[in-house]
Amino acid sequence: MTFSTTLFVISWICFFVFADKKKIIYFYPTCLLATYFSAAVDFLFTEHYPLWDYPHGTKMQTYIYHLMQQFGIYPVVTYLFLQTIPKRKTKFKLIRHIFYWTLLAIFIEWLAITTHFMEHMKWWNLGYSYTADWLLFFLFYGHFRWWNKKLQE
Repeated sequence: MTFSTTLFVISWICFFVFADKKKIIYFYPTCLLATYFSAAVDFLFTEHYPLWDYPHGTKMQTYIYHLMQQFGIYPVVTYLFLQTIPKRKTKFKLIRHIFYWTLLAIFIEWLAITTHFMEHMKWWNLGYSYTADWLLFFLFYGHFRWWNKKLQE
């Protein structure tokens, strides 16, 4: 539980220190999407088709950890990711930006695994997680662009 609490607190400290809160109207819908995805994926892949697990916690501790993810790290990381998208968006700069954020995401997962807070099951591994992180960050970027076009109409 210490790992999840620490991650939750650090993510919100980063939000309060680094986030440009004036831009919340632009980022909030995509952060909400990240929260929904987190809830759906955690429920599906830990309960119905377990690809990862948090082995040392009770059911209640695991549930609390999921809530901390859904209302902590996922929306905060998504917000900061969107906020730091390069102003001049070339393909190279966008891919480099996503690369840095996926490295952060996979590093956090690696820490969770090496500290035995989390374990992969069945065929899932860090490679699949890293690929999924790329897909998610591209999805969040696409949703952000789509939402902001809607705002400008």
